[in-house]
Amino acid sequence: MKNIACLLLLPLFATAQDGNLVLNPGFEKLLPNAPLQPCSYIQNGESFDKSVANWTTYRSMTPDLIDWKSDKYGDCFFPKPHGGDRAVGIITYHPGHDTGRPGDFHEIIQGQLRMPLIYGKKYRIEMYVHLSEATALHHLQSIYGEKRDIRPTAAGNLGVLFTYDKNHYVDRDDKPQFVVKEPIITAKDEWKLISGTFTADREHMNFFIGNFSKDDETPTTLQNSTQIDSFNLRQNNGVDKIKRVAYYLIDDIRIVPADAPPPPDISTVLKTKKSYTFRNVNFETGKWNLLPPALPELDNLTAFLKENPTVKVEIGGHTDDVGDDTANQLLSQNRAEAVVNYLISKGIANKRITHKGYGEGQPIAPNSSAAGRLQNRRVECKVL
Repeated sequence: MKNIACLLLLPLFATAQDGNLVLNPGFEKLLPNAPLQPCSYIQNGESFDKSVANWTTYRSMTPDLIDWKSDKYGDCFFPKPHGGDRAVGIITYHPGHDTGRPGDFHEIIQGQLRMPLIYGKKYRIEMYVHLSEATALHHLQSIYGEKRDIRPTAAGNLGVLFTYDKNHYVDRDDKPQFVVKEPIITAKDEWKLISGTFTADREHMNFFIGNFSKDDETPTTLQNSTQIDSFNLRQNNGVDKIKRVAYYLIDDIRIVPADAPPPPDISTVLKTKKSYTFRNVNFETGKWNLLPPALPELDNLTAFLKENPTVKVEIGGHTDDVGDDTANQLLSQNRAEAVVNYLISKGIANKRITHKGYGEGQPIAPNSSAAGRLQNRRVECKVL
């Protein structure tokens, strides 16, 4: 049986080393006094705006900031986020024909960038998406009643629209720079990575995520939409109409220059070089909460461990020599344990993982310079 030591030599502050331009990409950072209840729907757009940092919506929309904290019985009806404790849920398809209203109901969220895009430069966008038909059904039943005919579906036209103005009003003339036209289908508990490239047509500072097309122009996986339309036209009461709806969870959004080097494949590096240095397992000063940029690499490590079920792993934390020795030792221990807990939450048996804090005791470069300290605050995986 092979053993792998994954040595976490961790920084004392958070950085954007992966080049991600999105602020609060995993919706983990909340605003002070956020009116947020665990595992509950957002009641209005104002509550959403007051809850999550760097994200807003329109007053007429109610995207859900999902705070996934179930009770001891695990009764939270929302799917678990891709990373961390939070994600956002939005309705991307709900025809006006089904409600008696003049327009389709879509929910759109607006995010912010760390710096403006460069005109003419090519960028890559990535986000994790999960289709939750169970949540769609639960959501509309809470509005229209449990006995109503509600048809959850997958839907297409999920897009990202970049804008310069933070208070931009989206209308039919706006065309998203990135769009997934076909319905996005995910399996139970699956988060699907969708990605693509676009070229900046202005120095945009903001972006919207949602369906910017009419529902009549949006493909779905429903097989009988024509019959549903015919039935709904005969109903005078909007409550009695068949309700069609697509509900997607979104998490861990990443926008980077397209020429940014992709992260190396952990599995290949471990098998060939017997050592891998992580690039994005970083922490805020004095804290050990995992940050969203760390999750893709940790998910890759999870996949490697699942593909190699006999491998055992040691997680070890290391720091530079800034600060008290004892404090650095404890900090490295807590951070290593945070990584262990994440791997276990992804299905890796705890008997395959051990952890240890090494503090500042094993530098690989002199701590006398900023460059040396940066090297010592690193994350490694070594095959023993």
